Amino acid sequence: MPWFFVFLAVFLIGITKSGFGSGTGLMIVPMMAIALGFIPERGSEAALGLLLPLLLLGDFISIYQYRNVFSMSIVRHLLPGTAIGVILGAVLLWSLHQQKEIVGALIRIEIGLECLLLVGIHWWRQWRGLQHHLMPEPWRSHLTGGFAAVSSTLAHAAGPVIAMYLLPLKLDRQLFVGTCAIYFFILNAAKLPAYYYSDQFAHAELSFTVKFVPLLVLGAVVGFAINKRLSDKLFSRIVYVVSFVLGIYLLIQGLIGVYAYLRTT
Repeated sequence: MPWFFVFLAVFLIGITKSGFGSGTGLMIVPMMAIALGFIPERGSEAALGLLLPLLLLGDFISIYQYRNVFSMSIVRHLLPGTAIGVILGAVLLWSLHQQKEIVGALIRIEIGLECLLLVGIHWWRQWRGLQHHLMPEPWRSHLTGGFAAVSSTLAHAAGPVIAMYLLPLKLDRQLFVGTCAIYFFILNAAKLPAYYYSDQFAHAELSFTVKFVPLLVLGAVVGFAINKRLSDKLFSRIVYVVSFVLGIYLLIQGLIGVYAYLRTT
């Protein structure tokens, strides 16, 4: 049974990367960590290292699928904050690797609250018929890039952060996914040195990881087909609803993690 959820998590990487631009894939990390925890020769600590190369491959496939529809202008605005966030995340990953459970729990709580707040504000404005007023640039891009990079480095958890940044821009769904693909490929590649020096690949060697590639590719094909059949309006609604549900899920998971940590200290 644990292997089923490992396979499902990998399949979902392909679907989310090629279908929804990563904003809906947050359940993948906890699913993988829990499933690997029941596999003695691997363990939950293998989850981050196993997922990073697969996420990179998913990004690469998505870049190819949406090679003509992406916005480098949006990506460039995010990069300064992202660079700082990767460095900060790497320092935290290295220095707090013995306490990554509580760090991961706090990250989940923060992202969960942010998802609920931002989606709730969006729905309230729609209900009241109010216009969106975004934080002025470049602060919006810098803060989003920085927080996304820290969240991604510590827990592969930047999807909703970027989704909440892009959705108010009302991008075409393919432009949304193509832009996510470029951004996350750069971000995930930048995380490789931090993961290497913090021994995240110790229980997830490359020869083990490559066995999952066919399943990821199949998921990418399915995700690409799903995206082509959605309207922009339905796509936006799905991402908002899933982000809200994942916000609740992450908040609960984070609170459970904090409670478990406090009980053992």
